[in-house]
Amino acid sequence: MRTTAFVLSLALGLPVAAPAFAQEAAPPATTLPALASPEAPTGAAPSATPTGKQTAPATPSADTAERNAEVLSAIANLAPMIGDVQIVGPWTDTDRHGVWRTIMTQTTGEATGSRFFVQQLEEKDGRASVASSTEVTEIAAIDGAIVGYRADPPAEGQESSLTLFFDVVPSDGEVAQTYELFVSPNEPYRFGPATN
Repeated sequence: MRTTAFVLSLALGLPVAAPAFAQEAAPPATTLPALASPEAPTGAAPSATPTGKQTAPATPSADTAERNAEVLSAIANLAPMIGDVQIVGPWTDTDRHGVWRTIMTQTTGEATGSRFFVQQLEEKDGRASVASSTEVTEIAAIDGAIVGYRADPPAEGQESSLTLFFDVVPSDGEVAQTYELFVSPNEPYRFGPATN
């Protein structure tokens, strides 16, 4: 869920804090928290400017509150079948640009049968929108579990292309296999066992 919040924050252009590690998971909330301005810690002195004048604590603007509500709504409405969402790299196409986003779904209670999608998010006027969305249908047919995937930096001259490597443990539990996916804007993708 932290990955989803991180990705949504990036897609919406919100400030993002570094991920925290080794923390216990919070219990699931039944309602969304109210958007309120943070209170100053007890006993904290008011801040002062270099001239010695005190300043009032900052309160979130209406725009910030609206963006927070938008993010919280997107997270609350995220389908339980969404198992993974990642921003895996940038793309450019003449005067258009954005990021590649991947989405993997997983049916509850099943270790295989993941569906995998690659999207181009286009950044324009400070907002992101989905420019294209492609399902990599071969992934759903893999007899095994995808235990991870990673992006490879693009080769020189192919900065808009995306290469992903998938680590798959077969259902029979034998040796893990690696698959690769090549995606370029406006071209069919290629997917199959890794050649290296």
